[in-house]
Amino acid sequence: MRWTLYRWVWQACAPLHIGYTPAGALNRTRLYIPARNMWAALTAEIARRQASNFPDYESVGQALQQYARFTYLYPAEFVNGKWYAWLPRYGQEEGRAGLYWYREESEIAPISDRAFRRRLLHTQPGTAIAAGTGAAEEGTLREVEYIATHWKPEQGQTPHRPTPVAFVGYLFLEEAPNDAKWQSILSELKEVRKLFIGGETRYGFGHLTLLSSSEEEPWEQAQACFGYEVDLQGDEPVVKNPQHLLGHGLLASQYAQGNREVVFQWNWQMPHTTSTLYWQPGTQVLKPDQDELVFAIDPNGFWAGRTEKRL
Repeated sequence: MRWTLYRWVWQACAPLHIGYTPAGALNRTRLYIPARNMWAALTAEIARRQASNFPDYESVGQALQQYARFTYLYPAEFVNGKWYAWLPRYGQEEGRAGLYWYREESEIAPISDRAFRRRLLHTQPGTAIAAGTGAAEEGTLREVEYIATHWKPEQGQTPHRPTPVAFVGYLFLEEAPNDAKWQSILSELKEVRKLFIGGETRYGFGHLTLLSSSEEEPWEQAQACFGYEVDLQGDEPVVKNPQHLLGHGLLASQYAQGNREVVFQWNWQMPHTTSTLYWQPGTQVLKPDQDELVFAIDPNGFWAGRTEKRL
């Protein structure tokens, strides 16, 4: 087996802000943690752990991209002794087409994106301070939207003791027994228990703590990715025949129903621009009549779709 799949759970110990398109004075957040954000946070943590002088972010980041693949991480709720992720899916409920959220392994009805945001998000006002006066600088008043550390009860439910918010995702690791550099990085990766991720970290945001699967192992070995079958034998790990994308993805338009956006990234302090439109997480995958649709997960966590002949 070329790749090994693990499931990991990170609890939010502080508010979390993953930057998204702003709306006026509101700095909006995504409701999930993209794979690249996770890669960047782990790169920074491991490079600093290994550094005797200045951290070698570039080589650590390149090794993680070569030998590891990350899925997006989604908000999770603790129910009956287990963490269940809330996953996006584009579809039609009660006669309305749009984005909905459903809890994995659950028979409860999906809820609308708007209702889900009410359960998860808060805002915090802020402003820049003018150096000369110590007062608010003109034109800088804003609100930061963030994922809270605890779930709010669903609308109409009796308030109860708040339950914590965690994030569930998957980690693919490639076997590389002869690469000493990677073995050193992998050893550090297994020791990481705390991360700071996303925006506003200087103000205490973005603190995640790993919930280890056992005293011996930090992650739980898995056989499926969010319930979907995987192929771990190729150059890239592959998710087979998903019903919905759970990462930004590339897919022919005749096989997709959902929303698209241009994804902007930074690469070693330089903006990495692209005009490529990616299907957003939650996009419904429309299966072809005769072929299978499989998705390779690339180093940025994007899902690249292709058709394969059925055996």
